[in-house]
Amino acid sequence: MPDPQFTPAFLRRVAELEDVTSAAERDVLDRALARIVTIPYLPERFPTFYDPNLPTYFVRSDPFLIEFAVDEETDTVTFISLFYRSQIRRN
Repeated sequence: MPDPQFTPAFLRRVAELEDVTSAAERDVLDRALARIVTIPYLPERFPTFYDPNLPTYFVRSDPFLIEFAVDEETDTVTFISLFYRSQIRRN
């Protein structure tokens, strides 16, 4: 199983979301990260097309979109970006 690594931007985003996400949403994120590390070549991943020399991928796990890269030589998965779609609550 690859070792996970996290960019500083990813870790900052996780810290920012601590106050606005529910415990259930944080559980969804934890499970998604664990799944990506366990199976980095998930069939539902899709390429970001930012840099062909350093391919990165997106995986959606609502309400999150996770960007990551896989380095087969070092057997690591690097989590790069984290996007969150908050639920709009209407009264």
